[in-house]
Amino acid sequence: MSKLQFLPSIGASETVTCPHCYRRQYPRNGKCIACNCTLHVDYVVFEIEAPIEARSEDHHKQLAHRTGALLRSLRRRRGICQSELARMAEGIDRSYLSKAECGRVLLRLNNLLMLLQALDLTAVILRFEKTGSRAVPKSSCGH
Repeated sequence: MSKLQFLPSIGASETVTCPHCYRRQYPRNGKCIACNCTLHVDYVVFEIEAPIEARSEDHHKQLAHRTGALLRSLRRRRGICQSELARMAEGIDRSYLSKAECGRVLLRLNNLLMLLQALDLTAVILRFEKTGSRAVPKSSCGH
């Protein structure tokens, strides 16, 4: 299992607005290109080693461990304890959060999103890529 890797930016496809000078830009190094203040943007690489089709118990456990490690890392980066996060997430029990962080339960998506929102994440971007590939195909959706 690889270690979580936090990055200042993924690429040139996402833009953010500086909270200080309101300039819209690509977050290349995590700082505003105009006023040099922190953009407060972090990306995390969350690799799933097994194919999604794998429905084995081992795959389920690996995914639970990876999700728990991500959640614990984000919580610790914010400097808050489990009971505080559980209280902020309303409806999430601290013991359930503890089990999730230890990888003993796999969080349902709605519970994970409630916890991430309580951690003040403003956006969650899911990006699916083939192993070894960093390029993301453009959407073929025709509006």
